[in-house]
Amino acid sequence: MIKSLKLTNFRRFNELTINIEKDIVILYGDNARGKSTILEAVYLITNGISPWASTDEFVQNEQKEEDKYARIEAVIDDTTYSFFKNKGRRIFKIDNHNTTPKKFFEKTASTIFNPEQIEILMISPSKRREFIDEAIVITDYAFSDKLKVFRKVLKQRNAYLKKLSKDFYEKGIVAVNDPQLNFWTQEFLSLSEEIQNKREDICKELCFNSLKVEYVKSNKDKDLEDALEESKKRDIATGYTNVGPHRDDWVLINGFDIKKFGSRGEKRLAIGQLIFKKQDIVAKKLSFYPILLLDDIASELDKENTKLIFSKEAINKQQTFVTIIDYKQLPKHILSKAQLIDLNSFK
Repeated sequence: MIKSLKLTNFRRFNELTINIEKDIVILYGDNARGKSTILEAVYLITNGISPWASTDEFVQNEQKEEDKYARIEAVIDDTTYSFFKNKGRRIFKIDNHNTTPKKFFEKTASTIFNPEQIEILMISPSKRREFIDEAIVITDYAFSDKLKVFRKVLKQRNAYLKKLSKDFYEKGIVAVNDPQLNFWTQEFLSLSEEIQNKREDICKELCFNSLKVEYVKSNKDKDLEDALEESKKRDIATGYTNVGPHRDDWVLINGFDIKKFGSRGEKRLAIGQLIFKKQDIVAKKLSFYPILLLDDIASELDKENTKLIFSKEAINKQQTFVTIIDYKQLPKHILSKAQLIDLNSFK
C-alpha cells in the first residue's frame, strides 16, 4: 500500500506531497488539475515507465537543460522508494540506498486503465502487443531482456534485408540463400518462438467466462520457420521482416469480435474486465495484487456498467486510485471506504 507520494518538478507540480490513508483513493477536480499526472507518477515508480510518455516528457521543460531534474518518492508499506531523473540519468533508491532497476521493481507493480487505452487497444496492434507483454514482464523480468534482444536482432535482419533489397532492384539478384541473411533468420527464429509461446499462454490465461482472448500469429497456422522461409523473397523485395512476433496481434471475442462490432461502452467494459483478469493472473504469480489505477473510466459508462467495473469483489483486492471530475458519480459503497482528495485545492 502506498502511504505517501511526493513529486518534485514532475509535469505541472513543482512540489506536491500527498499522504494516503486508505486503500481506495479518489482524486477529483476540474480538467487539467493534475489527476492523471499523479497516476502517471504512481505507474512510473512501480513499473519504471510512463503509461503514455515514450521518453521523459514528465520532466519540466522550464528548467535549463543542464539542470533538468525530476523526482518521485513513495512510501510503500514501510519502505521508501525514490526515482530520480537527473541530467539525463535515471537513479533508483530504496530507503536512500542506490539500487538496480531489477531490485527496485521486484516488489512493486501497477496497472492502469484510461480512456486513451481503450482507443489504443482497439486500434493499434503494437499497443495490443505491449499490453500482453507487460503482463508477462511483471511476473517474468527476464522476458523484458528477451524482448530487447529480439528488437535488436529484428533491426539487424531488417538492415540486411534493405541491402539485399537494393541489390534486387538494381541488379535483379534475389539472394534467398545469402549466408548472413540465414544467420539473422536463425537468430530471429530462436527468439521469436519463445515470445510467441509466452504470449499465447498469457492470452489463454486472460480468457474468462464468455470473454475470449485469441492470439493471432502473423504466420497463421504455419510453422514460423516455414513461414519465414516462404517469406524470404517478399522480405527482400520490401526490405522488411513480414512475419514474426512484431506482426502478431490478438482479438477480444465475446460471442462477436468486440473491436469490429462492439459499442464504445462494450469495448470499455471488456477492456476493464480484461485488466481485472490481468490483476488476478499477476497476483497469483507475485503473491500480491498490483496497484490499480483507474483514470476517468466512468465518464462513458452507464450506471449498470459502472457498477460492474467498481464491484466490491474487483476493487477490494488491491489499493486502487480513481480519477474523476465529480466523485458523486461513483457508487456509494466505493465512496464510503474512500479517501477523497480535491485537486482543485492544489496550486
